[in-house]
Amino acid sequence: MVGKRRALAGAVLLNLAVSPLFAWDVFTTSVARDLGVGQAQLAGVFSAGLVAFMAGVLVGGRVADVASPRRLALFTAGGTVAGLLGSAAATTLPTLILAFGVLLGGSTGLGYATAVRVAGTVASGRGLALGLVVSAYAIGTAVLAPVAATLLVTLGRGGTFLLLAGGVGAILAVATVLVPGRAAHPRAAQHGTARSDPTGASGRTRPSRPVIALWLAFGLGSAPALAAFAQAGQLSGTAGALALAVTLLNVGNFAGRLVAGPLSDRVGRPAALHANSALLLLACLPLAAGADGPVALAALLLLGTQYGALSTLTPAATSDVVPRERFGTTYGRVFTGWGLAGLLAPVAAATLATTIGYDGVYRAFLAVAALSWVCVAIYARLLRNQRQPAGQPPT
Repeated sequence: MVGKRRALAGAVLLNLAVSPLFAWDVFTTSVARDLGVGQAQLAGVFSAGLVAFMAGVLVGGRVADVASPRRLALFTAGGTVAGLLGSAAATTLPTLILAFGVLLGGSTGLGYATAVRVAGTVASGRGLALGLVVSAYAIGTAVLAPVAATLLVTLGRGGTFLLLAGGVGAILAVATVLVPGRAAHPRAAQHGTARSDPTGASGRTRPSRPVIALWLAFGLGSAPALAAFAQAGQLSGTAGALALAVTLLNVGNFAGRLVAGPLSDRVGRPAALHANSALLLLACLPLAAGADGPVALAALLLLGTQYGALSTLTPAATSDVVPRERFGTTYGRVFTGWGLAGLLAPVAAATLATTIGYDGVYRAFLAVAALSWVCVAIYARLLRNQRQPAGQPPT
């Protein structure tokens, strides 16, 4: 029990410290002034970071199945600190893209995959463990953003990144000590010869049908909220409500991540995923009707909660259909659904809004939400059939 708590504490600290990527907006004004570039050009830094983060989770999940979390935490710490130091020293946009986008993005993706792998393979209470670890990532961004904004005023871009490198590095050093020093299933992950795999995933290169359903549900179910994070001000419909809209989205995101995991341990993952799908439709309805003011803000709070809950439920549901020794690899694949949604949904929403308005965009997202719910239903049916005793007809 002590070992589990120690490992979980390390995973929480690891995810807490690997969140600078999503605080990028805080740095853009200072970076634009220092480098003499426009905001449109700086968008490329975040895009590169998002792609690198997704690649880090994809590759890191596979590596986490065979390597010790401590070794991966060391690589995460080195890459993250180097990325922040490089961002402090960068004098050109390409250098910043390499430092903040590629190096920091990829390293933090590796750290995220490692932390989720530790939490997703605990013997019991996986929902609670994943809720704590995944919500730590949201807390990290929420704390880092205002701290960085204050530091930028007093220390400037270089000093802020230097101080962040020291602080983040210290937290990652503690996390490295706490996470397990040995791989959980090195031989099984390499050879696919561990305990029986109910989905037939061991030794296979193609994902199973429940995994495909989760991949689709995660990507489709994340898209409305990811678009909302990028266009929160326009969706609130109220002048000066941007800060409040972003705050409500993030409050919901944190609450959903923290609550959904332990709740799913009690009611079961399929029931929790169905409730999440219903919440997504409920959140999109006011926005599709063109609501503004308090109603729109309430819808954004619900949308953030749904997104946060889905971010916890997806790895938990993945852990229910794959063996522990294949969890990292499989979740890395499932996570690419989120990555594609993050790249496409905000751009598509902004483009379509110029012709059909944001109410039209969210009417389209109602269809996306319905498709996501269909994928959840398919996952639940496949999971139920998979658990059916041999020789007994499906119920």
